[in-house]
Amino acid sequence: IGDSKFFVNDQKYILSGLHTWGWVSLILGVLLLFAAFSLWSGGLYGRVVGIVAASLSAIAALLSIPAYPFWSLAIFAIDIVIIHQIATRGTEGRRAV
Repeated sequence: IGDSKFFVNDQKYILSGLHTWGWVSLILGVLLLFAAFSLWSGGLYGRVVGIVAASLSAIAALLSIPAYPFWSLAIFAIDIVIIHQIATRGTEGRRAV
């Protein structure tokens, strides 16, 4: 978001510049934090928000490969594991209606 000197300024990004990716990362981080708290509450809404937020994070990680390739691939792999765990776990102990 700020004027960072860590990344190369003339790098080509898929959507926009480095400032835009800073805002995208901040917004996704807040959405993922909200998803985590709603998952802890145990409702279906939290599961849906968690899957959507992790999916958006995975897409953003793939789009940010030109800036930091290894970190992006690591975040993408973690997001895939999160999506799988949310989709398959969490229904233990609930009785069938």
